[in-house]
Amino acid sequence: MATQVDRYGPLLLLSPDMTRAVEPLCTTLDNGVTVISERLPGRRSVALSLTVGNGSRDQAPDENGFAHLLEHMLFKGSTERDGDALNAAMESLGGTINAFTDRESTVFHGTVLAEDAADAFTLLTELLTKPRFDHADLRLEKRVVAQEAAMAAEDVEDWAQERALAEIWGTHPLAWPVLGNARCIRSASRKRLQAYHQRILAESPLIITAVGEVEHGALCTWAQAAFRGRVGRARSAAPAPRFHGGQKRLRRAQAQQAHLIWMAPGCSVAAEDYLAHVVANAILGGGTASYLFRELREKRGLAYQVFSHLDPLRDCGEWTLYAAAPGAQHVQAAAAMAEVLAMLLEHGPTVADMIWAKRSLRIQLLLGQEDAEIRMSRLTRQWLYLGRLVPAEESLRTLAAVDADAVLRVLRKAWTERFEGLCLPARR
Repeated sequence: MATQVDRYGPLLLLSPDMTRAVEPLCTTLDNGVTVISERLPGRRSVALSLTVGNGSRDQAPDENGFAHLLEHMLFKGSTERDGDALNAAMESLGGTINAFTDRESTVFHGTVLAEDAADAFTLLTELLTKPRFDHADLRLEKRVVAQEAAMAAEDVEDWAQERALAEIWGTHPLAWPVLGNARCIRSASRKRLQAYHQRILAESPLIITAVGEVEHGALCTWAQAAFRGRVGRARSAAPAPRFHGGQKRLRRAQAQQAHLIWMAPGCSVAAEDYLAHVVANAILGGGTASYLFRELREKRGLAYQVFSHLDPLRDCGEWTLYAAAPGAQHVQAAAAMAEVLAMLLEHGPTVADMIWAKRSLRIQLLLGQEDAEIRMSRLTRQWLYLGRLVPAEESLRTLAAVDADAVLRVLRKAWTERFEGLCLPARR
């Protein structure tokens, strides 16, 4: 049960005829549940997930941390069996049942033998819909979540990243750590957590996805029975948060080097220029052939770790540049980052840049399609963010059509305003 980020991106799909996959099927039931399946002939397994479109950004201020705490509590036992019996059931299926919470969803997932798909579905729905919320378990999990937060705080890079998010998003829930606020978690009562659980189950989008040796009709039948009477509501539109630029310098006793975290507004998953952002990110700092890696790591030796990361969300996004450098070299590292940005903003990528970046992204996509859980995650995210499944040919055509002018436009749109964060070792 951990926070995850899908670094492959949600939209690209391999052409079905390359993998002999049957075209994905999608059905929205009268209870509001969306069921998605993709049959992969020749497999003996099924990757299965239940995704609730509710994450840390959907909490009220006095619920900061409830989404993550609830994820923990759902594994502590149901009204039908206790935690030990649930754990035994999970182990009997291969021990791959797990969950994670991020800023916009909570996902329960696992990969099992096809012969055990019905049992796995029953177990996942039992976890989600029938928690027992034992008082003793709640007291215990509050401590466990607090320990998890303490461990995360010891990681200087993660800590500095959270501080940067708080600067760019201000008071918006996107600025809150997924692990939650310690005070809110300590105040969580059984009654309040039950009410929170009932609300998100009734109001949030719910997507059931299976990839592998799966029958779509059977999956729909299971979902109709498990969620009888539920009618999910459409998410109410809210204004996107405003990005705040600026500068922030921090010091941290645990820091052994300087951490540079620069952020700019990214794009939403549904943005027309999403794939142009993906290509631009690859060229800027997405790998060892990128400008940032070559300039800071290979040519100047200013930073051992340096990268660019794009995090698209449902109505906005973040674009992050990160470098870890010896404390005495942070000025030179920042200057080098600024030079790389200025050069790309002025001239844009070269023809060679576009060729390797698009080829690299295509290869990552093809390799990712070998994993049924990645395929499952992409299908789920497509429906959650776009309300449709993107045909493979459309994604491949869109990627192929991204040109240098489109990359230059998104670079200039994003990086004309930025936040520059710096975390230094504490003075001795």
